[in-house]
Amino acid sequence: MFLSMLAGILWGTAELSWAERLHVLTRSDDAPRGVSLIIWQWRVPRVLAVALIGAMLALAGVLMQSTLRNPMADPYIMGLSSGASAAAVAALIWLPEGVVQMIGVPVISFLGAGVAFAMTLLLSVRRGHSLDPNIVILAGVAISLMFQSVTSFFLYIGDPHASRSALGWLMGSAAGADWADIPVLVAGFGLIAVPAFRYAPSLDAMLLGDQRALALGVRVDRLRVLVFTGTVLLTGLAVSVAGIVGFVGLILPHLARLLAGARHRVLLPLATVLGALTLVIVDLLCRTLLAPEELPLGVLMALFAAPPFILILRRARRAV
Repeated sequence: MFLSMLAGILWGTAELSWAERLHVLTRSDDAPRGVSLIIWQWRVPRVLAVALIGAMLALAGVLMQSTLRNPMADPYIMGLSSGASAAAVAALIWLPEGVVQMIGVPVISFLGAGVAFAMTLLLSVRRGHSLDPNIVILAGVAISLMFQSVTSFFLYIGDPHASRSALGWLMGSAAGADWADIPVLVAGFGLIAVPAFRYAPSLDAMLLGDQRALALGVRVDRLRVLVFTGTVLLTGLAVSVAGIVGFVGLILPHLARLLAGARHRVLLPLATVLGALTLVIVDLLCRTLLAPEELPLGVLMALFAAPPFILILRRARRAV
């Protein structure tokens, strides 16, 4: 992790000599002002933000897969990404530029994710019945499809320049991350990660099924609501900073299970580290492969996630 983050700080689209890099990192008086700006105001906060976003999405993926007992569950399954996308695209295309700058696309996308989450829960909850994981997944799929249609409609009828800007956001990028985002991401991650580790035994029990978990003293519905709320916070913050970055919450929890098994006291920290490590490396490749052009983070992440996903599917088929 340390080496990958150091590489993310030292390399990028700007060509810097090793002497300049060392002068900047050591805070030497010989460091050029422009290079110091590139390193400390652009690269360092970007690398920290990407690491936190990867950890948050991987943590949310573990929590969703465990509480829903579905290997295909991920942080976006409850329509969060679609709701955030629709809200951000609507703002970029329809609202005046001054209003968007005043409110901020991150805040708007976070509100869209919250609306999608609320709609999914309303479709899933039945009076007098516990939350059914299958109903939650189906409701999330329905809400996702609805908001995806809304997003596509806005992109089709919107101004081409505004639509291009919205498409860039939808593909995912951490280019706009700055120091102001770091405290918010750290607070959001800590607010969910600490209780998640505390509830690790309950998450282990959830894998046995609702009835056995209830027999072991786990309040299943309460735990699910807590996990869903935490997932909204983690995913909404991640989307608000970097846009839509798929596959992190779907693939990396499976890779962590292959390495360490299903015990959540080990699985949770391992998955978060893998998420942070993977996204830092992918973001570095986005900045360097076609430098000075930058690839979208979501596109390259999906490309790298395909081989592990195929491997997991093949293992699952052999197990069946």
